Amino acid sequence: MSTETDLFGNPLDAPQGTRPQRPPVNDLPLVERVLQIAELTGYVLVGPSERVFTLGGRHEIEAAPSHEGDAVHQLIDAGWLTKGGSHTYHCYGHTGTGNAVLVPRATKHKARHWRSLAPISCTRTRKDPR
Repeated sequence: MSTETDLFGNPLDAPQGTRPQRPPVNDLPLVERVLQIAELTGYVLVGPSERVFTLGGRHEIEAAPSHEGDAVHQLIDAGWLTKGGSHTYHCYGHTGTGNAVLVPRATKHKARHWRSLAPISCTRTRKDPR
């Protein structure tokens, strides 16, 4: 068994993964908006890099903003969204295939529950005891 070495003869570590790490999305309003768009409009993953597009009209797609794309990938990795079947889409005069992004029933239920909750107030109710 041979191990790879660098220029100085030190052994190289095995690559950890094939996909570059994305920064985590901690913006709950963004996640709620992405879930709502996924449920009402739809997202599509295109190409080997699985670039995120928003579904417009019938099989018409347009590029989603990168922050939305990061949130979609994070939700797919967490199991809140799933990758669906392959379909043909049209984008800016080009035709190609992409995978639909599906919203599982449990995710729809949880997102509707979040939307029905009252927002948390950030104001103080107690007076400062000085």
